[in-house]
This record gives sequence, structure tokens and C-alpha cells, in this order.
Amino acid sequence: MKKFLLIFLLLIMSGSIYAQQYKSHKVEKGENVYRIAKRYNVTPEAIYKINPTAKSGINEGEILAIPVIDDQEYKTHVVEKDDTVYSLSKKYNISTETIYLLNPEADKGINIGQILNVGKIDKEKNIPIDGVSEVGKNKILDSLKAVPQERKIVRFITHKVRKKETLYGIAKTYKITVEDIKKNNKRLYSEQIKKKDKLRIPVFADDSSNNQVIDGGANTRLSTTTRYTIQPKDTKYGIARRHGITTGELEKLNPNMGTGFPVGMQITVPTTVFVSLKDAVQPGFELYEVKPKETIFRILHRTGISSDSLFKMNPYLRDGLKAGMVITIPKDTLTVVTGLTKENYIDLGNNLYNFSPKKVAIMLPFSLDALNFDARKETEGYLKSKQSLRIALDLYSGILIAVDSAKTKGITTELNVFDTQKGNNKDYLKKIVNENDFDSTDVVIGPLYQTNAEVVASELKKYNTPVFSPASRKESDLYDNFFQTRPTNVVLQDKIISFVEKDSTDKNIIIIVQQGTKYKEIKEKLVAKFPEAKIARIEKGNYLYEVRLNKVLSKNKPNWVFLESNDVAMISNVIPLLNAKLEDYDITLFTSDKNNAFDNDNIKNEHLSKLHMHYPSVDKEFDDKGIEEEEVKITPFAKKYKEKYGVDPNNWAIRGFDIAYDVLMRLGTADDLYHSASFEGTTEYVENKFRYSKKLIGGYHNNAAYLIKFDDDLKLTLVE
Repeated sequence: MKKFLLIFLLLIMSGSIYAQQYKSHKVEKGENVYRIAKRYNVTPEAIYKINPTAKSGINEGEILAIPVIDDQEYKTHVVEKDDTVYSLSKKYNISTETIYLLNPEADKGINIGQILNVGKIDKEKNIPIDGVSEVGKNKILDSLKAVPQERKIVRFITHKVRKKETLYGIAKTYKITVEDIKKNNKRLYSEQIKKKDKLRIPVFADDSSNNQVIDGGANTRLSTTTRYTIQPKDTKYGIARRHGITTGELEKLNPNMGTGFPVGMQITVPTTVFVSLKDAVQPGFELYEVKPKETIFRILHRTGISSDSLFKMNPYLRDGLKAGMVITIPKDTLTVVTGLTKENYIDLGNNLYNFSPKKVAIMLPFSLDALNFDARKETEGYLKSKQSLRIALDLYSGILIAVDSAKTKGITTELNVFDTQKGNNKDYLKKIVNENDFDSTDVVIGPLYQTNAEVVASELKKYNTPVFSPASRKESDLYDNFFQTRPTNVVLQDKIISFVEKDSTDKNIIIIVQQGTKYKEIKEKLVAKFPEAKIARIEKGNYLYEVRLNKVLSKNKPNWVFLESNDVAMISNVIPLLNAKLEDYDITLFTSDKNNAFDNDNIKNEHLSKLHMHYPSVDKEFDDKGIEEEEVKITPFAKKYKEKYGVDPNNWAIRGFDIAYDVLMRLGTADDLYHSASFEGTTEYVENKFRYSKKLIGGYHNNAAYLIKFDDDLKLTLVE
């Protein structure tokens, strides 16, 4: 970090970067980039731009460069349980209006874990933010200006990692930097340390010369050397190629260089040969600059070349991809788009490149503690009565098929299974996390219940381990490592509403909504989206009279009717009324929530079919509902499942397969699951599809849903 800040400090002194000013900030215990950004009234992106390595995490005591916006600093507060804007205004002796002014997002409510500005810091009365005097702060800035010198390693010490040790703590013990450890244990650039790991700890000479004498021998091109400062777009391979040597020779000249390759570091290179980057490109190829947040998968996707070809042209990519890198690609390939079908679907299986073994943890309520394996009838009865256990077993059976299927693609999986036992099991879940090795786990699938999933996400946030919730439809506003795999009710509502919006011209929109507070929100949403819509009056007891329906129907336009209800009596009243009007009116039925009430025996599917009812769905639902004949076929998954278990898979088994297989394919086409969430497009498998988006505050949610309609002859048609 110090080496990187050197470049910016020099630029500041020379008046470049649009005269932007910077100040230093020493990271305090418990701080993260978002909280620091709030303190200085800047965006996290602005901090990442100046301190790119902060994207991998920041440590206590680290120095960050902060862009100065208004030279004002703010007190921050992390929202706790029972906090309100009013209580915070009293606590910090400011008005509620000031809190809303400093935090416009608070107007929509505040959530636990949210960071708020709660007043300005009076610099005349307050010690500077990093806990040192202005003189001390200047010393820190001055120390950053010093050009780092390479130190000579005289020997190595083997350190065996103990429980709860961190790289920062180990580095502090040996009075070296975290980067010194990573350079000599290169796997730590992609892995975290764990208990019983053995690390090579370098021991440096007290005084090492900055001048390096090279014995030319037969290779005289290395006999004369000079110093070269690493630039933002440099790579090890590129520097070696442009100086007419191999990467091996470059590493021999710079044994302490490592893979970190920080901008601003000075290295030794030959003086006799230098080829410009442009001239180093062979005919038929061109240079391409890697964009921010771009992944190897995205480059393969845009160029249409294989991962093997890309790595052959750019061997240094195996050390990792970084924004600003300049790589070589075949000419005229950027316009090629592969792996796409209609509606921007992507096939991750065609672009796998990360074949390192995947470590996956499964956390589901198998309730093994409650089973009596000695009493077979008792166990069978328990299995039949316990719904959560049946769902857990179905999910797990599908996950096992996904692991086998991914293995045929070259993706191997280490599966660790944990029994969460029951719902609302906070203490037991914490015990599972604390007593097992989760720091190197790539992903956790589960737990089943929302509260349990959030507990696990909270406990694993320190490792930044993604937690995929397989069943709950509720998003998490607390944890940014939480992945919601099931589209929420809001996503489903938006799916049907946007479909109607696209073709609502010259349509008579009618809204029929059940009475009560539960349906107030969807009614207001529909009225806001379709202000010209007619609202059918519902009587007490959720009953619609025919005369009320006649008042809102139109014979001159197609009638598009929204029916929102979970009352079987109301639905069995409205559906026949609408069917009776089909001889004189053009009517199409829509609902944002096809709940269990629509499946009641009193509701005839023949009526829904005649009304061509449209509804959004989490999955395709074609296993027993009859989606078009060409869609109904024995999938490889269904065939493999029946061969293994002797029965056809149900919706939960299919869901377990789809979630796990998608996770493994994403891990095979990206550095981690957070990178994979930036893919443009939708993945789809047996019955489920996935397109993840990051919430401003909170985790990721799946906003990919299906739109299905009842067609003639009781067929279900996949509309979108």
C-alpha cells in the first residue's frame, strides 16, 4: 500500500490529477471501507480507485489515501437494535433533520448494521482522525515518499499457524509485512491461512545494498542493468518481453519481486534491450486493456476464444487478472459474442477455466438428533411428518447429482455436510462455525430457514464466505455475503407488471384486489403503474357482484384483469364470473401471486385456461403441470436422478441440483462467486434460472423469474 500511495503523493505534489487533494487515514479496529467513506463524505469507489488493494480487504493500522471533497470529517454510527433516527438525534445532540440531511437514504428507514453520519467533527477540539498529531500525520506522509529498497533474505523460518492467528498478527510478530509473507508463500494470494499451515517466514539482513551485481557469464544481455519503476498497466510477462528476456530471467534478477507486483516498485532490468509495448505484438494480434471488474470469463465471452488459447497468448494471466492489465488477443474478435441465446442466457459450462478443487459446505436441518434408528416404524413416521426434513433430504439429493455432473466437466468438489437440527438455532450454528474450518470454504449452501441463514452469514462475514439461501424468499438487508436464490415477491410482481406495461396501450386494465392490509401494497403498486385502470369494488367478505364487474368491463377493448387474492372463496367467486363474460368480452387474467388458493379443487383449471391466466413463477413448473409438449422431455438430470434413487425428482430435488450446479459452474468461470455475480446474462438449468444483483445495503438477490400462462386445452406455455 505504501508503495502504491507514493505515486499518488508525487502526483499531488506536482499538481496533477486535476489538482485533487488527499489526506491519510490510519485504519482503526473494526473499520471497513464503507464506514471510512461515510466519514469523509466520499464514495467507496473513490477510495478503491486510489487504493486498489483495499478491494481485497483492509487491516488495522494500514494507511489509506482519502480524496478531500470539502475537507470536512463526520462522526459515524453503526445502527444497532432498537435504534431510531429520533433516539440517535438525542444521543448525538443533533436534530432529526440533520441526520436526514447527512444520510438521505435514511428517509426510507434505517437497518441494523447500516452506517450513518451523525454530525461533523470539530477539528479544533478533536484529535485528528487517525489518532496522531498533525506532526505525526506529516511524518506518515513523509515516510510514504521514501523509495522502498529491496532487502536481502538471509534465511527462512518455518512458522506453524495456530488457531485464530492472522497474517497481520504473524507479520507483526516477526516484524515484517504481510506482503513479505505472501511473496514467499504464493498460494496466500488466492487462499487464506488455516490452522496447522506451515509458512516460510523470511529473515532479512540488517543492511542490504540497493545495487545488484549481475554475473553476465555467457548471457551478456543481462550484464548491464538499470532500475525500472512498475507502471499501472505493467505485468511481469510484459516487462520481460519488452526487455528481451524471459520471466524466469526477470525473476532471477529480482528474487524478492513475488507475484504482488505493486505499482511504483523498482525492479532490476537489462539496459541493452527495450521494446515498446505496441511493437511487441505479433501480426494478427492486438492489445486489449482489461476494464474494471472484468473477469477472465467475460473476456472469453467477448472474444469467443478458448481459455487455453488465452493463457497461451498471456501466460501471466495464471497469476490473476487485474483492471488496467494490457493483454494480447487475436484481431477482430471483440465483436464476437458466444454462449448467448435469446434473452441473453449464458452457458457457463462452455467457459470453464478455474479447475481448482471447490470446497462447499451444506447446512440443512436433517434433525439426526431426533431420529431413532433402532425403531424403523417410528423413524418412517417421523420422516413423513417432518416437512423441513423432507425438503432438506430432497435438496441434498439434488446437490449430490450436481456434484457428480460438475465432476464430468472437470470441477471437483470437497463436500462438507452439517446438520443444523432445527429452526431458530442460533447458538448451535455459531458452535458449528467456531468448531470447523470455514476460512477456506468457497461457499455455504443453506441453512434452510431465513433466521439461521442470516446467523451463518453473520458468523462467516469475517471470512467473506458467500452463503446461499436455498428456500427463503426474504432478502437480507444486513449481510453483503448473503445470496438470495429464490426470487422475492417483489421480483415476481415486477415481472408480471413489466410484461403488461409493454403492451398496455388500447387495453382496459381492471384491478380486482382482496380487502385487508396484506393486499394494500400490491393494490397501490398496480394503481401507480396503471393510473387509468378501473378498480372493481369488492364487498365485505371479499365478494364481487356481477353488477360491479359489468361497470368496469369494456366491449371496445381487450380487458386485462389483475386478480390479487389468497381467499379461495373470493377466487371461486371471481373466476366463474369472468368466464361467464367471455362470450361478450375479450378477457385475459393476470395475477402477481399464483398461490395455493388457485390450486384449490373449487377453482377449475378449465376456467383459468379459457381466461389465459398469466402469472410469474420461481420455476418452470413443467413436471406435473403440462408445459408445452416440446418442453416436456427427460433431462439428463432426471434420468441420472431416477437411476440413483429409483424415483422421479420433485421440485425441491430439482432446486437443489440447479442451485448447486450453478454455484459450481460460477466457481469454475470466475475467481470467486462475487466476481461471477457481475456476469451479464442469465444462467438456466432444469427448472430454475439465476441472475444476481447486489443491493446497495445488504446482499445479493436473484431477479430472474419465469412468466407462464394457461393456454388452450389446459396447456402451460412459457412466455418469458
